[in-house]
Amino acid sequence: MDTDVYAMALTAWQEGRFDEARRMLGQFLADYPNNVQGRHFYAVVQTQAGDYEAAIKQLHMVCAAEPENEEAWSDLANAQCLAGKLADAESALRMGIGHNPDSPNLWFNLGALLNGLKRHQEAEAAFLHTTELDPNDQASWTELGLLRFARSDHLSAAHAFLYAADLDGEDKAKATRLAGFALADGGRPEQAERLLASLCPASPQDTEDFHLLSQLLFCRLELCDWRQIPEMVARCKQFVAEGRAPLEPFTFLLLPELTAKEQSALTASFARLFTSGEVVQGAVARDLSPARRLRIAYLSADFHDHAVMRLLAGVLERHNHMDFEIHAFSYGGSDGGEMRRRIVAACDFFHDISVFSPESMAQSICAEKIDILIDLTGWTGNTKSAVLAFRPAPIQVNWLGYTGTIGSRRLADYLIGDPVATPLADQDNFAEELILMPVCCQPNDASRRIGNVRTRAEEGLPESGFVFCCFSRPLKITPELFRCWCGLLAGTPGSVLWLLDANETAKENLATAATRHGIDASRLVFSVARAPDEHLARLSLADLALDTFPFGAHTTASDALWAGVPVVTRIGDTFPSRVTASMLNAIGLNGLVADSRENYCALALELACNAELLGSIRKRLELNRLSSPLFDTRGFAIELEALFRGMWRRHCRNGSGCA
Repeated sequence: MDTDVYAMALTAWQEGRFDEARRMLGQFLADYPNNVQGRHFYAVVQTQAGDYEAAIKQLHMVCAAEPENEEAWSDLANAQCLAGKLADAESALRMGIGHNPDSPNLWFNLGALLNGLKRHQEAEAAFLHTTELDPNDQASWTELGLLRFARSDHLSAAHAFLYAADLDGEDKAKATRLAGFALADGGRPEQAERLLASLCPASPQDTEDFHLLSQLLFCRLELCDWRQIPEMVARCKQFVAEGRAPLEPFTFLLLPELTAKEQSALTASFARLFTSGEVVQGAVARDLSPARRLRIAYLSADFHDHAVMRLLAGVLERHNHMDFEIHAFSYGGSDGGEMRRRIVAACDFFHDISVFSPESMAQSICAEKIDILIDLTGWTGNTKSAVLAFRPAPIQVNWLGYTGTIGSRRLADYLIGDPVATPLADQDNFAEELILMPVCCQPNDASRRIGNVRTRAEEGLPESGFVFCCFSRPLKITPELFRCWCGLLAGTPGSVLWLLDANETAKENLATAATRHGIDASRLVFSVARAPDEHLARLSLADLALDTFPFGAHTTASDALWAGVPVVTRIGDTFPSRVTASMLNAIGLNGLVADSRENYCALALELACNAELLGSIRKRLELNRLSSPLFDTRGFAIELEALFRGMWRRHCRNGSGCA
């Protein structure tokens, strides 16, 4: 080998003088045509210069001469990818693996290629094999975690991210951050908080990572860990004012510090991340007959025993199948339980699209010629609502699962609300056009079973004394609200506050906060989640349910009212702060709606101290439970179908899916 020419070519390449390096290497190969190393280098330079076809030709020769040269196979596949020859690249990598079956590099590159081709299951298998060959391959663990996270397998994703985070390498901080996100979404807030806090500056004001800070805020709320909450919220509001988008907007529905207008602006900035691509082809309805049978599809991650389905199942079962063909598109997996079986039986067609990419999901929905697509998940956990950006149906609707705007008319034409929860005067706070149910937008299932009631002692409650209860998740409990609850306990001797046992840290933090407010922590009674019928049964042991603010109870309030327990709520100016008020209006108990914190606390205390007043309200609740609109499941289904038909008639007049 003419080492001088080769060295000069190498120097030229390193300095970015690609044409000069190519010229020298071409001369070198003219003199030494059998020099495989030089030919390989020549191909790398040609790739760098953008002459992919020439590089591919050279690399074919290198791979034929040295089939065990795994780097050459990788370079060949890279040049083919750059030339747009993805099938050839896959073939090259598989041939290279055939000659080098234990090459982590080739398996990783195959995984990356398959992932880019949206063949996610095959990509995951390739990355997993890479980690088996080299357990210290940090990049493969990270990619493995990302694939699992994308399909909402959060705890499995967290395992991969944590493994990557334990390895030294450039992905260490990224993997730690992603592990925190996955643990947060996977219901492990304690672990998530520790990881995310380790990455945040001591002062929230110093962080520039909105995603990181908003996820840390979510975990702190879930743990009732109120340290630095005002500072964190203030910093997040600065990000909102700057137009930045968080990882997801759900956390900000929980905060009393954000107005409806600010929530809307934040969600709009988040939605813009998904609304710049192409729409799926063929989603335009071909038959614009106003009275024909409509194809209605519900899209959700939660077609199993889930709060949303406990509300909706009865409505699905009461749809008029003569006028509506009902489809369900599920991307959240199955628990094989009774609720899943009910939903499948209630639908004309049930489609499991849990392993599909968003684009494939859209194509699947479009192929069924759906007329109206109702998204039941929104920007909550496990969401794939970004599929709506492909416009797989001519009419798209945001309803029930996410109590807020989805942020873009591209994603949803309509949001189903009601006169109390989403008055038309609030239209400016919603990207979608508001379309209102006559009474209440939250459905209920009047066939829900109430199990056998146990005694107070069996539930860990005192035999006598007033029982306040709230079974909402801890993240809905604000410091101000808990101070009010402690005031209720102080004003009602012998009373207890019955709460959900969601995690140990929240229990400890609430007990500490109670003590700080002068309340013996033993007056907080925590109970774990139970099967729905058992939960409804135990609720009847409570005297009064306390709603949360600004994110109200929703399904939890429905549970209490169905079990015959009055609910005191505070109405605000945001959608989630008005849903319980809407339910109370629907069941004829408007007197349980307060318009301020002071009135909320005073009303709850009055009911706790006035047995006659509370008794009259409980009696009215019992009388109205089966006669008012709130639990009239069949009537709700009829009114919902009337909304669908109205949307369709309007679409037929306009000839366009967008409202």
